[in-house]
Amino acid sequence: MITAWTKHLKTEEDKDKFNRSLMASRYVLERLQELLDEEKSSLESAEISPKIYETPNWDYKQAHTNGFKAALKMVSKLITLDQEKK
Repeated sequence: MITAWTKHLKTEEDKDKFNRSLMASRYVLERLQELLDEEKSSLESAEISPKIYETPNWDYKQAHTNGFKAALKMVSKLITLDQEKK
């Protein structure tokens, strides 16, 4: 379990309660992971298109895309409840 989810909680009882709630949301989090994967795949397809270079300031757009991909990766890591899979 990722400690980022429970670091705001003071007692073990609160942490256990929150962890149970989080595990009960596994189905929703797995669907969210699928959506994030689709978004990442879409970004990667656009990145390899030669048309991207026809856009003025393509380097700024690439930097934006890289930042967005980093954010997707961070969220993906947070919602992966079984860290051994990653």
